[in-house]
Amino acid sequence: MTTAGKPIAGKQSFIDNLTGRPKLMLGLQIGPILFWIVFFLVIPLMIILFYSFCQRGFGGTIEHTFSLKNYIHFLATPIYRKILIKSIVIALEVTIGALIVAYIPAYYIATVKMKNRLFLLLLLIVPFWTSLLIRNYSWILILGREGIINVYLMRWGIISEPIGLLYTEFSVVLGLVHWVLPFMVFPIFTTVDNIDFDLVDAAKNLGANSLQAFWRVTLPLSMPGIAAGCLLTFILTVGSFVTPALLGGPTDLMITMIISQRFLTLFDWPFGSAASIVYLILMIVFVLIYDRYVGLKRIMSM
Repeated sequence: MTTAGKPIAGKQSFIDNLTGRPKLMLGLQIGPILFWIVFFLVIPLMIILFYSFCQRGFGGTIEHTFSLKNYIHFLATPIYRKILIKSIVIALEVTIGALIVAYIPAYYIATVKMKNRLFLLLLLIVPFWTSLLIRNYSWILILGREGIINVYLMRWGIISEPIGLLYTEFSVVLGLVHWVLPFMVFPIFTTVDNIDFDLVDAAKNLGANSLQAFWRVTLPLSMPGIAAGCLLTFILTVGSFVTPALLGGPTDLMITMIISQRFLTLFDWPFGSAASIVYLILMIVFVLIYDRYVGLKRIMSM
C-alpha cells in the first residue's frame, strides 16, 4: 500500500530501471515508430520493387523472372512519358495557383486578433469534414454545361451556348487547388505568425512604404513557409487520383491513374509496380533538387 499522492513503489522502481538503462529507454521510444515504418512502408516498397522486375503471365499470374522489361517499356513508350510530364505540369500549375490563392489568407489570419484567428482557422479546415468525392461532385455541378457558371453566363447574355469548363485541365487544376489549399495556408500562416513585425516597422521608419517593407522584409522572412507549402502541395498533387479521375478528360491522365489501372483493371502488377518505382524515383529526385536550391533544413527550422 502507498500513501495518497506518492507513486507506487513497483511503478517507481520500473521507471528507475528505465532511467538507468538509456538504450532500453531509447528502444521503447523509437520502437513503435520503427515498427510502423518497416511494416507499413519499407516492406511494401520492397514487395513492389520485387514485382517490378517480374513479368505478367497468362491470366494475370506473375512470372518470377528477373527482367528490366517493364521499366524499358514504360520509359520507351511515348504515351507514358507524356503522362508523366503531364502530371508534373499539372502539379506545378496547382502549386503556383495554390500559392497565389493561399498567401493573402494566410497572412491575414496570422495578423488578426487571436479570437478571430481561431474562427478563421476553423473555417479553413471545414472542407476537410466533407468527403473529397462530395467536393469533386460539387465542382461538377458548378462547372458542368448546365452548371451554375454556364447558367448565369447565358442568363446575363455573356455567352450564347454553354462553354466546356468541365473535364478539362482547368477543372482538374481548380479542383486540386481547392483540395490542397489548407496544406499551403498552414505552413505560410505558421511562418508569418512567427515574424517579428517590429522589423517591418523599422523598415517603414527608414523610408520604405508598405509595399517595399512587405517585399524586402515580410516576404523573405516567410519563405520557409512558402517552401514547405510548395513542396507538400507538389508531392500531394502528383500523387492525386480521385480529382483528376472525376474532373479530368481523356487528355488529363496522371501517373497515379495509370498505376491504378494496371493494378486494379488489367491485373498487370509487374508493370504497375515498375510505374510506381519510376514515380517514387521521380519524387526523390525532385526532393533532392529542391533541397539543393531551397534547403530542407530551412523548412524544418520553421
